[in-house]
Amino acid sequence: MRVPVPYVAALSSDLPPFEDDLCVEVPRNGVPHIAYMKPRHGDRDAHGNLWGRVTRVPGGRILFEQMDPVRQRQCMAGLLCQVCARPAEREGGTLFIEWQHADDRSMQLNRIKTDMPPLCPPCAALSLRHCSFLRRDQTVVLLRVRKSVPCGVAGTVYRVTPALDQWIPSEFDIYSSYSKPRYPGMLAVRMLRKLNGVSVVDPDSLAAELEGTPPL
Repeated sequence: MRVPVPYVAALSSDLPPFEDDLCVEVPRNGVPHIAYMKPRHGDRDAHGNLWGRVTRVPGGRILFEQMDPVRQRQCMAGLLCQVCARPAEREGGTLFIEWQHADDRSMQLNRIKTDMPPLCPPCAALSLRHCSFLRRDQTVVLLRVRKSVPCGVAGTVYRVTPALDQWIPSEFDIYSSYSKPRYPGMLAVRMLRKLNGVSVVDPDSLAAELEGTPPL
């Protein structure tokens, strides 16, 4: 059976913003922040974070290990399935995938922040059964979440030159919480959600539920 290409997967041919696209904007508070030379609607989120753009170039290969920032934001904001891009919420909760790291004695279910968009039940079962990466990875845990709340973004933090004429990347993969002042030089590429009311799901039980048969 052929597994569909995840909607959220990046393509090798797509291009991130060029540094020449960025400029320094000085708002009324006098603190310079990062901006685009030619702003577009939707560049900034409701918290004022500037988001990375993607220039689509056809012909690339699928990068299963990377997420497209525009599609990741779309799926996380709307709770859409990362595989099929349809609504992932269900009456009993929303499914997410998380990883149990080797140095974690036990997963702290009440402290999870994730940048992985949810999955609808059919795509979750299909992915866990047929995706070779997930089948090989023994640290994958399937979670059912009662409620998830957007909590912040992650991306690259740029610093501005003394002449206020250029942004230079200085820190990578930095988390910025919505509850704290944002980084003036951050270019966001991922949205994160805080998971509440979390329980671990047995993948076999999920598959059996979808097939209408009791688990073995």
